[in-house]
Amino acid sequence: MYQLLLFIIGDFLNKLAFKKVFCSLPMFKKSHSGVKTMMEVNYTDIVIVGAGASGIAAALTAIEKGCRVVLLEKGDKFGGAGMFGAQGLFAVNSQQQKAKNINYTVSDAFHELLEYTHYRSNAKITKKILNKSAETIEWLASNGLETELVNNTQEPHQKHAEVYHQYIDKYNGFQRLMDNFVSQGGILLTETSGLSIIKDNTDQISGIRISHKGIPSTINCKAVICADGGFIGNQEMVAKYSAIDPDVLHSMGERKATGDGIKMLEQIGGDTRHIGVFENHAATVTSPINSKWHQNSLFTLTNVPLLWIDKHATRFVNEEIVYDFALWGNATYAASGYYYIIIDQALISHLEKQQLNWTDAFERTFKTLSHEPISHKIGPFPTLRNDLTDAVKNKAAWTAKTLDELAIQLTLDPNKLNAAIKQYNKSVEHKKDTLFYKNSKFLSFKVEQGPFYALKARSTSLGTIGGIETNENMEVLDQKGNIIKRAYATGNNASGMYDTSYPTLEGISCAFAWNSGRIAGAAAVEALN
Repeated sequence: MYQLLLFIIGDFLNKLAFKKVFCSLPMFKKSHSGVKTMMEVNYTDIVIVGAGASGIAAALTAIEKGCRVVLLEKGDKFGGAGMFGAQGLFAVNSQQQKAKNINYTVSDAFHELLEYTHYRSNAKITKKILNKSAETIEWLASNGLETELVNNTQEPHQKHAEVYHQYIDKYNGFQRLMDNFVSQGGILLTETSGLSIIKDNTDQISGIRISHKGIPSTINCKAVICADGGFIGNQEMVAKYSAIDPDVLHSMGERKATGDGIKMLEQIGGDTRHIGVFENHAATVTSPINSKWHQNSLFTLTNVPLLWIDKHATRFVNEEIVYDFALWGNATYAASGYYYIIIDQALISHLEKQQLNWTDAFERTFKTLSHEPISHKIGPFPTLRNDLTDAVKNKAAWTAKTLDELAIQLTLDPNKLNAAIKQYNKSVEHKKDTLFYKNSKFLSFKVEQGPFYALKARSTSLGTIGGIETNENMEVLDQKGNIIKRAYATGNNASGMYDTSYPTLEGISCAFAWNSGRIAGAAAVEALN
């Protein structure tokens, strides 16, 4: 899962280390090896747009096989979501798994993924990605980015075979990958974006128009690999393709991913019929007036199965779905992208003074990756009342003395809200949820003592997944299924691995990025030869 562990985890694990580690790395200095100016670049074999996981994988693979490669990075730092957000990647049948006698095969993973997508994904792409995944772990290590096999990071996945390979020394590891690329003659151009792909009069790719530090230019080349991460950073495209109001979609994806590669490939005939799949991942409470607002206590309450109410003033799911991030994200997206967490004064009073033997959905994720013990407890939160008052001030929550008043503030039907809460309280009283079968352990708190609070949880997306149709070699296809020669899409630009939602296998989108990049890099070299 690509940022699952994406950005929440990246923020959690890396804030303290960021300044200490990042600023000492060559890639974050004003001048560093491998970064060229446009005066030095006018012709190459392959241009790769985007220097995240899939772009780096494609670039290093192609240059290892003897081609000349120019790698474009839109920002001033390479790495993308594969570095700044992700903490690791999926693999099956790796040497680390074999060493732990883990009995999980490519066949097992293949059937698991195809069944999740109801066979509405590309089986050939899926098989090729899975087949290559173990080798990619070794390839990354040989090029300087090592990983360690860790326990699965979500509660429902504890009985699943271990598949998540966490990065070791992530930022230095990415730097070593780039150093290897540059040492073999690779050229990295930062602050450079792709504009359009050029074809000659024989319909062959002959170059790419780019913008380097705001100045348009052209690089002559024989093949183009678009690896720039989808379009989550393009608000117009998000609004066009999202099934929910884009204003309620909270993006934790790569802001520089503005769909440039997808648009360039579409201009030369690339098939975009499956564009519009979002990597829905959990839900979060945010402030619409203060992007930096955060309260740890309320973040925790978002991550446990309290009472959730949708825009129709009804329960819409068994709230235990909170423990599987992909499914939690899907449920939120299906509920028009948001819901309200309803709590009362009795729960607040309890949590201000006592622990609760419930697991924060993200605790295992955070603590597995930082090698800390897991408590399976939340609280106490001595300042919870003040935290909620602060949330109301920042328009992340609402409060009222009665449920009728709360419903009016939320523009919900008071009768429906009262009916939903009455039914829920009955479930708590009898320790039996006849509506959605919630575990009796989580039927612990009625909602009946004012004042009442509602926290708005919004659909969270780690990015877009898919856009351009490809075959198993990541070659771009037109709407008739014909190959557009020497044009490739990888990572979040490529369709085929998913159906309408992100799968539950941990680290699979990051694995898709690395492996699709390696596949495209090798395919481009073969095409040129």
